[in-house]
Amino acid sequence: MGPTRRRYDLRWGRPERVDVGGVGIHVESAGPEGARPPLALLHGFGSGTFTWAGVAAHLTDHRLVAWDRPPFGRSDRPDPAGPEDPYGPEAELARAARLVERAGAGDAVVLVGHSAGSLLAVQVALSGRVPVAGLVLVSPALEDGPPPTVRAVSRLPGSALLGASLVRVGAMGAATYLRRTTRHPTPLTEATAAEAGRCLRLPGTAAALWHLTSSWQPPGVLERLGEVDVPAVVVGGVDDRIVSAPAHRTVAEGLGADLRLLEGAGHAPHEQRPDEVAGIIRGFVAALGGR
Repeated sequence: MGPTRRRYDLRWGRPERVDVGGVGIHVESAGPEGARPPLALLHGFGSGTFTWAGVAAHLTDHRLVAWDRPPFGRSDRPDPAGPEDPYGPEAELARAARLVERAGAGDAVVLVGHSAGSLLAVQVALSGRVPVAGLVLVSPALEDGPPPTVRAVSRLPGSALLGASLVRVGAMGAATYLRRTTRHPTPLTEATAAEAGRCLRLPGTAAALWHLTSSWQPPGVLERLGEVDVPAVVVGGVDDRIVSAPAHRTVAEGLGADLRLLEGAGHAPHEQRPDEVAGIIRGFVAALGGR
């Protein structure tokens, strides 16, 4: 089956601005208010709520909530030099827990994460701060950090100013880079690449992104997958150039989860094959009801 050529609205949900710990977060929601369990959609590095446009169009009978994780999308870019690091793992986990709790309104939530969003989904599940019904991990990137060049530059005097400048220049070509690294492109991947490039050029992104990448520390999640006590499914693309199929298998085995590898898909199967990924999510949620 080839990738669908349907066009999707990148602004697929009802938008609202939510203050979480003094940071303005762009949130989108869709579907019936009473549909259970709610699905919280966590995007990956450099992306935003727009990445879920295809999946959302195929899950209209589910309650969906997604937000732009700072410093991405249309959320605030707080100053990284403040007294508390707004981009540190604890700050992001606290924001995610608050938004997941809000989405669930007392009910357990299914966390659907893509790439680095899968890492956050696992961290939320491990934290025990909010009730989680299950995990859908799409192309999970649980251990990948910044590239060696970023780490080398971060050690130089004045690296914050230099790094932000480099990131700012790099963001100019972000859309082109994303298109080149996406095998089997579709109209949706083209549209999301353009939107990602636009958002990465917004004021405040470069300094925040440099801080985020240069201060990154391995989270040590892989060795804790056995502690996750909720059902899970791992979805990946056979042609993923960012996280390999064997790496997806390692995550699935660690979780005791099913692994679904899609032919003709790369690192963004939810954008390339949104109907198939939505079908996997639908089946996973239906199975939860029979537990």
